[in-house]
Amino acid sequence: MRRAIVTLLAISLVSGVAYAVDPGRAQGAVVIDGNRIDLNYAYAVGNQKNEVTNRRDDTRVVVTDKPLPDGTKLEDIDYSFPDGTFGMVVCITHDDKVSHIVVQHAKGMYDGGYFDGEPSYSFKRQKNDRGAMTGNVSSRKVKTNTMTFSFDVDFDVAAK
Repeated sequence: MRRAIVTLLAISLVSGVAYAVDPGRAQGAVVIDGNRIDLNYAYAVGNQKNEVTNRRDDTRVVVTDKPLPDGTKLEDIDYSFPDGTFGMVVCITHDDKVSHIVVQHAKGMYDGGYFDGEPSYSFKRQKNDRGAMTGNVSSRKVKTNTMTFSFDVDFDVAAK
């Protein structure tokens, strides 16, 4: 009995650590045509306009492979990723749905536009005690005219 309790405790500690991400960091990847890009940094800005609903309560989450330079305008990053930096922009609505996706990669950029209720993308919020946005964004395999991609990223970030 004692061995079973110790085993369960060890499993719960390991699984809890698997979801823990430091503030301002991301853990996960986007896979584009079989090429994996590890995403390690997370940024967010709130009160962003949703082009479908015209509401200004989306949160724009940016996850990248490298840290962004100081002064980077997160509001405008969709079309201006710094040279050599790859990553994604994911907009999340007030009711925790993904409303916009941009993927920046070595061969170019994919902008999925704004959408409502697209089942290919999901966001799962995780509770925290700091008022930060913490969670996981993921997708099914998405095929476009020029590439196939999928992603699964945990992040923890305070929205500005």
